[in-house]
Amino acid sequence: MKLNYRDRIIIGVLLALVLLLGGFFLLVKPTNEDIKTNKATLSTLEQSKAEVDAKRAEIPGLKTDIKESYQRGIKLTETFVDYNNFNNPRKLDQYMQDFATENEVKIMSLQADEMSSAALGYYYFTPSFVADEMLKQADINGAQAAINAKEMAESNALADRTAENVIQANYTITVTAEEKENIWNYMKALEEQEETILIKSVTLQNIVLKENENASEEEEGEEELVPGATFNITLYSVYQMDEPNVEMSN
Repeated sequence: MKLNYRDRIIIGVLLALVLLLGGFFLLVKPTNEDIKTNKATLSTLEQSKAEVDAKRAEIPGLKTDIKESYQRGIKLTETFVDYNNFNNPRKLDQYMQDFATENEVKIMSLQADEMSSAALGYYYFTPSFVADEMLKQADINGAQAAINAKEMAESNALADRTAENVIQANYTITVTAEEKENIWNYMKALEEQEETILIKSVTLQNIVLKENENASEEEEGEEELVPGATFNITLYSVYQMDEPNVEMSN
């Protein structure tokens, strides 16, 4: 079959279109799809970079917050008995002896229990309402209920708080003094010192002292009644926290 010039032109145009379409589907379209994928990946990476940069910008502020929180924690622990004194019997004896020396009382005995962990509770007053169910029936407008809720707010809030654990140790101390006033001053010193010591009970008594401490019961000797008291106290302590290392290391 012989093709004329017009037919050859048409066939040439068709072949060119086929080549163009083939090139588009074989080369251009995959490349275009890769470009779209790369753009999406680039967008994701740029977003991740922006998030990382934002977090890095927060680091100086976080360092400051951590350091300030640590200092506040250290400040709170200052009210507790120093653990080094608390855990060392010799230092504890000296610690308690300082109160006695300052107030001119003599420690006759000091008995210590084993250290233990205990929850440090909150002291608060919980209001109570007589015939509460009857009150609810009479309070049809809710005015008294609002007043009661306001009075209960503090105790409810404290009751919901978690009690923190601390280290505690109980001590029974018997002291004597020439004057009863010295014993009161000793008790006041324990009560008013800044560290966490709780006086749980005090028993006042007259203690018999022999003039000759080495004398036996059968031997005659002068005896003297002097003011005395037995204190049951609890000391509280906490571990010292290490300072956080907020500097980044490679």
